[in-house]
Amino acid sequence: RDLGQIVDLCIKKDGLGFQVFNAVNDTITADMPTRLFLAKYAPNTPITREMGEFEAPISNRKIREVLGFREEHDWRKYVEV
Repeated sequence: RDLGQIVDLCIKKDGLGFQVFNAVNDTITADMPTRLFLAKYAPNTPITREMGEFEAPISNRKIREVLGFREEHDWRKYVEV
């Protein structure tokens, strides 16, 4: 549903032209904190700033700033961890 919102925002945005967006939610889709996930599955990934405990390791900042995207459906609301 959040992906649908992103597509809808793109279609409605005048003058957008060709853009590339990371169509991801605000939080990581793993049941462990981001730092632990990266250490386990991508140990060579440089971490260049402080991150929220469950912040997505791929940023959606551009869709938030350019399109006004706001996540509505955090997967944790629907899945028992």
